[in-house]
Amino acid sequence: MSNPLVVHGATTEQHDDGTIEIAFSGRFGFGIYRWAYLPFHVPAGVQQIRVGTSHEDFAAAGIARNVLDLGIFGPPGFDLGNAAGFRGWSGGARDGFVISSGYATPGYLAGPIEPGIWAVALGPVVLSPWGMAWQVRVTMSGQAPAEAGQPAESDRRAVASGPAPAPPSASVGGARWYRGDLHLHTVHSDGERDPDELVSAAHAARLDFIVSTEHNTNSANRVWPRCRSGSLLIIPGEEVTTRHGHWLAVGLSAHAWVDWRYGPRDGVFGRFAAEVRQAGGLVVAAHPAVPLPGSAWEFGFGDVDALEVWNGRWNVDDEVSLRIWQRLLRQGRHIVAVGGSDSHGKHQVVGSPQTAVHAPELSIAAIVDGLRRGRSYIVGSSEVACELIATCPNSGADEVAGPGQTLRAPPGAAATVTAVISGAPGTTAALITGAGCAGRASVRSASARLQWEIDAASARFARLEVRSARRGRLGAMVALTNPVWLT
Repeated sequence: MSNPLVVHGATTEQHDDGTIEIAFSGRFGFGIYRWAYLPFHVPAGVQQIRVGTSHEDFAAAGIARNVLDLGIFGPPGFDLGNAAGFRGWSGGARDGFVISSGYATPGYLAGPIEPGIWAVALGPVVLSPWGMAWQVRVTMSGQAPAEAGQPAESDRRAVASGPAPAPPSASVGGARWYRGDLHLHTVHSDGERDPDELVSAAHAARLDFIVSTEHNTNSANRVWPRCRSGSLLIIPGEEVTTRHGHWLAVGLSAHAWVDWRYGPRDGVFGRFAAEVRQAGGLVVAAHPAVPLPGSAWEFGFGDVDALEVWNGRWNVDDEVSLRIWQRLLRQGRHIVAVGGSDSHGKHQVVGSPQTAVHAPELSIAAIVDGLRRGRSYIVGSSEVACELIATCPNSGADEVAGPGQTLRAPPGAAATVTAVISGAPGTTAALITGAGCAGRASVRSASARLQWEIDAASARFARLEVRSARRGRLGAMVALTNPVWLT
């Protein structure tokens, strides 16, 4: 982690009712690769901490602006990876928050207000060449939370007091394809929906599971067990939003938290990725080719299990991610492609795209294992389905392999690859191998069966792309499978 800035200068005022107010102010210079901490002492008897911020605005070309990311750490400290000290993060989505024993603003963790040194955490994104002035006010109150002001109704649903109940351990369903959205946000980070509204949207999209991926906080994961999710499986996760790329930690425990305050030069990404993996989770490089400051992937792919090659509506960024993935496959990396809507609100459709995973049951362990093995494909909606299998019918072998599996072909044998596509009339299907495109075919009906014969040794793998038909250029992706491996 780059050297943090610790700001000690502040003015303190104590009121007759016992309320304590601390005011910090300063100016950050141009740049986005730093963190700052404002330590303050919390005396015994404080039951609520309220923080408010303000900063100079700046906008360039309508897309670049100053941002003051915001969070807080408690007395255990704010050193890298200190989950015990973490008490919440809202990034640039909020300019203030409240924490007490019984409730907290979404993104933050309700719990006892322990006396000791707390620290407001700031992540300035300063795009103005003249820098950015900022102010932070901390208000500590000894009043009971009910007297100090209740949160809004949507906040109250999201932050009920008490420990979160354990998620159900029983699995449902049998072996089949289960569909889910791997990248979603609520009011617990920068999304517009509350958790119940997201569940409703997932049901409307006919999903079997969703992955909760709030930016740098685990507050939503503590709430999900209380939601009325019905048959929908909710998998805890986090979008680890560093200044050098974002990654999805998929399949966390409800109380796990993954730190984000590092860059490639710190050499610790592998440590955090390994911790997620050792706990049974999956490490996914999110939208790796997004050309925005802090979003483009800079950590390499050596410690990554999967790439989010399809993020929201298909665009040129996804085309670049697809090429990165193909290059890794050709290098022999068994790295998995996944897709997610990255939905933050109603303008981004939940389940578009969605990832279909073949699993023996609908459980967190089974879905994450299916994703890890590449037993999956991605489609633009629940209307589309595709099946890809490879065989060696003329070799005497009776093996059949699908995405994420390996077909062992005898030396010199040809492999027959069959695709069954439904819900995608008027599209074009292409079989992509390690040697390039092995063939294209038009999908003219609502259900189509296509077949190719390829040399297994030179192909090395086979995967399917289904795109909208466009003359003279690549159409938008409609379906995309993970590869069948050929040896």
